[in-house]
Amino acid sequence: MSLFTTAEGIHQRAIALQTTEADFDTVISWPEEDLSVLFGATDSIRRHFFKNTVDPCSLLNVKSGNCSEDCAFCSQSSSNHASVNITELVSADAIKAAQAEAQKNNVSFCVVSSGRKLSGDEIKKVANVVRDCNGPVHASLGILTEEEFAQLASAGVVCYNHNIETSERFYGEIVSTHKWSDRVDTVRAAKKAGLSVCCGGIFGMGETWADRKDMCRVLRELDVDTVPVNFFNPIEGTRLAKPAEKPMDFLRIVALFRVALPNKIIKVCGGRELHLGDLAPLMFLAGANGYITGNYLTTSGAPVSQDNTMIASLGLVKDPH
Repeated sequence: MSLFTTAEGIHQRAIALQTTEADFDTVISWPEEDLSVLFGATDSIRRHFFKNTVDPCSLLNVKSGNCSEDCAFCSQSSSNHASVNITELVSADAIKAAQAEAQKNNVSFCVVSSGRKLSGDEIKKVANVVRDCNGPVHASLGILTEEEFAQLASAGVVCYNHNIETSERFYGEIVSTHKWSDRVDTVRAAKKAGLSVCCGGIFGMGETWADRKDMCRVLRELDVDTVPVNFFNPIEGTRLAKPAEKPMDFLRIVALFRVALPNKIIKVCGGRELHLGDLAPLMFLAGANGYITGNYLTTSGAPVSQDNTMIASLGLVKDPH
């Protein structure tokens, strides 16, 4: 069977939402020199479900550093020795200004905090600010309860981000202060509150392709709406080695998640600039239909204007959710 026939088969099963683990294995083992053939299929899958639209998002780190959790990959963890600014909850005006700027740029907006979770008073403060924002807000505020999610939803939060980060098998290698199941339970609680859910992970931390396949299965079972795909950025002071993956390896990961979750938003986030560089436009051929624009939590990203030029050159238009 030719690679073109195999790619067409994957495409047809994806359109019917019937891709299988055998298709995951085919993507993983696809010859690198012929990835363009695979990308023809993943690009077509993306266009079938999303046409020429992409969903960009901007972030605001509303509480930075001094996190009690020991995530080995995170510069904001107090268990690591990275140099980051430590700040308390930012002002309401700062949040409203960032949301207004995102709306002006026609991108989604997400408030993100460090720590296991915000306190009850801090959640109330964020909810009150969201009520005053002239537009939808996404949030990523830690491991919350169903009641806290209901509070955010009633204030106008429409989407909650909480990544499972990696597979259940590998999770204990990178975090010990909470369980992988805590993250899954948080995703389920957010969904129960009626929120859209953004849930993915970080790649290049030493996980295997089997771990990545496990993530695909879990995210399908959880029926998440958006999958953020981050490429590990080894900030000095964190405890993990520099990724061994090449740009094409990271693009193959994007293709895997497009095949696994054909009709979901696949959003390339942290590490895009570092690991893809000039190859960043290929992420859309690999199947991505979203990205983080502007700065990340503790690192700089591509300016909105630069990303605008990139998507315009590809004939893509923004459709934030």
